[in-house]
Amino acid sequence: MTEDLSHYNPEGSELRILQLRMLEILETVDGICRKHDIPYWISGGTLLGAMRHGGFIPWDDDIDIELMRPDYKRLLKILRKELPDNLYLQTPKEKGYRLLFSKVRDKFSIIHSEEEDMAPYKEKGVYIDIFTEERTYRKLKDFVDFFYGRAFRRLKRGRPFRSLRYFYEYSMSLLLYPLGYLFVWVARAICAITKPNNILHSYGIGNSTNHNAGYMFPPAPVKFEGKYFFAPKDPDTYLKKQYGNYMDIPPVDKRESHFTAVEYLDSQL
Repeated sequence: MTEDLSHYNPEGSELRILQLRMLEILETVDGICRKHDIPYWISGGTLLGAMRHGGFIPWDDDIDIELMRPDYKRLLKILRKELPDNLYLQTPKEKGYRLLFSKVRDKFSIIHSEEEDMAPYKEKGVYIDIFTEERTYRKLKDFVDFFYGRAFRRLKRGRPFRSLRYFYEYSMSLLLYPLGYLFVWVARAICAITKPNNILHSYGIGNSTNHNAGYMFPPAPVKFEGKYFFAPKDPDTYLKKQYGNYMDIPPVDKRESHFTAVEYLDSQL
């Protein structure tokens, strides 16, 4: 890696300020997980950044962590009680929130993007994503997601009378969502018996790489931005499965960010 990428996030830049705010959230969640012995691991581009750059991918504005479903459910209960006052837990139960995973958000910032600006919920601050994972099969998950995930998102979107298309999609989702919810529990019953080694996002979240439990557990420490967090046991195998030759720097037109702007409401900056 010979290209100088420091111009993407130099100290004091808008992107670097955003990255450091997300890092603070990750440190808080990591501390709570350690306190309660809850296993988690950084994933996706966050893990790739740790292995390739020693921290954030220079142009990235995202942090992802993952937990197995029982640990995820336990963590959410604890976060509701132990998050500091400046942070907010956003879950799929929140009105207008259309995702089937959770976020921990900073209360003193506002993210501006097309998706966030249109969202009806109040807290729109800087966040990290918390994904729930399960042992399942790719084809089984794809089948369940066809009914469950899509119907959930359309029902949470609301606005059924905005257009004929929206009305059709909303009406169909009223029928498909209960069926999809039933399929979720049937799928979980099947996997409880067969105990697959495949680890994927929970039902409804959408496609993810079909990882193997053998190279994921137990999570092990990895250095990210000068601090140690948890990662899959064999991050090299994990990243090769997900990205191929992950040490290659993508071309300039593939270096994407998610947010258009961030507004800070406190005096920390």
